[in-house]
Amino acid sequence: MTGASAKFRPLAWLVLLALAGCGATLVSGMAVALVYTDSEPALRSFGLTAQHLRPLHESFALAWMFLGGVSVVYLYLFRTFGPPPSSVRRRFFGHLVLWTIAGSGILVTLLLGRFTGREYLGYHPAFSALILLGWLLFAWNYFSWGGISLKGRPVYIYMWSVGIPLFVITYLEGHLYLLEAVSSRPVRDIAIQWRGTGILVGSFNLLAYGSLMYVASCIRGNERYAHSRTAFALFCVGVLNTFTNYGHHTFHLPQSAWIHWISFIVSMLETIILAKVFLDFLATRRGAAATDDLRCSDRFIRSGTLWTLLMLLLAVMISLPPLNALIHGTHVVVAHSMGSMIGIDSMILWAALSYLLGHLVRPGHPAVQGTRVRAAIPFISVFLLVFLIAFLARGIAAGMLRYLGPSSPDVSLLVKAFPTVMFVSGFGLAASILWILAHWMIALGHSMWRET
Repeated sequence: MTGASAKFRPLAWLVLLALAGCGATLVSGMAVALVYTDSEPALRSFGLTAQHLRPLHESFALAWMFLGGVSVVYLYLFRTFGPPPSSVRRRFFGHLVLWTIAGSGILVTLLLGRFTGREYLGYHPAFSALILLGWLLFAWNYFSWGGISLKGRPVYIYMWSVGIPLFVITYLEGHLYLLEAVSSRPVRDIAIQWRGTGILVGSFNLLAYGSLMYVASCIRGNERYAHSRTAFALFCVGVLNTFTNYGHHTFHLPQSAWIHWISFIVSMLETIILAKVFLDFLATRRGAAATDDLRCSDRFIRSGTLWTLLMLLLAVMISLPPLNALIHGTHVVVAHSMGSMIGIDSMILWAALSYLLGHLVRPGHPAVQGTRVRAAIPFISVFLLVFLIAFLARGIAAGMLRYLGPSSPDVSLLVKAFPTVMFVSGFGLAASILWILAHWMIALGHSMWRET
């Protein structure tokens, strides 16, 4: 790192941690895919089962989302307020160390079979304490350095200022199962777990959407859109959806129909507004010079636009009560979850990080924005499409068998083809993303090494 990029040097360690989290998500996901194939006995011989690998995959996926968003928040702080004070630096490296210890401990203990069985929180609560403490240090940095006033500020500040404390609340709620009053009542436990998980997803959505708005403002060279009605509509609906989106996943619980209808309408509205934001940004970029430092960001945002529209269509379909009853608990729900996390949130974060890396390495660096990196982006979408189609077909087949029983049409071909199609497309998807991550991490590591 030289020149202007030197002041961002502390941020490089956080970006490396985020990219490592993304890589761990992909590698563990590839291992999960092997469970569905003839290689499953070989995995089992090493003491690895889906029960070990699935919580590992989920935990690092969540870590990737939050660490990617936190990296962009710090980019804003560094660019806006300059080199951090010594107190901020101490807290920065404090949460970096805490999260590194927690991630390493989660990796080891989950592989050893120490899991709780909770969604997204499958690791030991001791590591949750480290993660939460680190998050409080991050929140302290954000509000003490960036200020707490929201008057006249762009929408991404609103998104981050809500998403950061919201994580603390919902993370604590996610651990209410440790109380006997919750764990001893299954219906209450399931309702709290789904609601807590929905709000947790909503909190990292706010971080990701804020990252999109901030990077889009930087690329456009002004913040007019970040002050627009559309941007604030996305923020308001996003916050509302954070507290309601769990409802259309809990049709099987004894709840009021109003909960399901409100959550369905709000969730669809958020996706529609997000799609409009993507389209508005692409409209401003159309015809603009494709400079070397923005090529990857542009491609990721274009891909994110397409996937937002596709996930909107899928979300509408699976939220309809008759269809939801057919596919709930099948691979269709997994397809929706993974499609949204990869096709929308990850596309946003990859677009943001490709822009951020220009400050850490140099704008237009071949290993960050070069042809070899850009060429892999279309393959991500192609492999992801095939991957999700395989999950959708397998889930629909399971739903039909469950609903129609013996009168169900013969779906044995779909069931038989699923492991192979899922495995090949999943490995292709992971390899395409890992190709990009490897280039980015090598470039970043080389830049940090030259500076030492």
